[in-house]
Amino acid sequence: MKTLTPITALTLATALALSAPLAAAEPDDHFIIRDCEQSREDLAGAIREYAENEEDWIFLAEFDLAGGDITALKVCYLPLGPDILDAGLHVGAMMPCGHIGLYEEDGGTKLSMLHPKFMTTLQPHPSLERAVERAEPAFEALLDHVLGGP
Repeated sequence: MKTLTPITALTLATALALSAPLAAAEPDDHFIIRDCEQSREDLAGAIREYAENEEDWIFLAEFDLAGGDITALKVCYLPLGPDILDAGLHVGAMMPCGHIGLYEEDGGTKLSMLHPKFMTTLQPHPSLERAVERAEPAFEALLDHVLGGP
């Protein structure tokens, strides 16, 4: 039977530790997380309805992830498109969209949305700064509407 040398054991332990998920990691400021009173289904319906009925919005997708534990939604605020594309056609992959996940945790519904400022983290550019400034109030209005805010 082979035994591990101390160096091999340390290397293996380090590799395992680095590959383990960071379960204790806290959400950073690139996510908007809200507690919700509605069910995932009701909340998804309210987001869809808002995006379909507001002139500057479109609803692109709703689908399940993680075996149905997450309801993923994609909605886009169209007025941001020109500012985003002004930073270069390659950033068109970011689109003027909100990426939303709905899930249950601790007996309640949670909403997690990628904060629009992720764009300036990925690609610093003055036009993307403008897009974020315009996106924040638009997405806050969506969240306030569907969550019953002010």
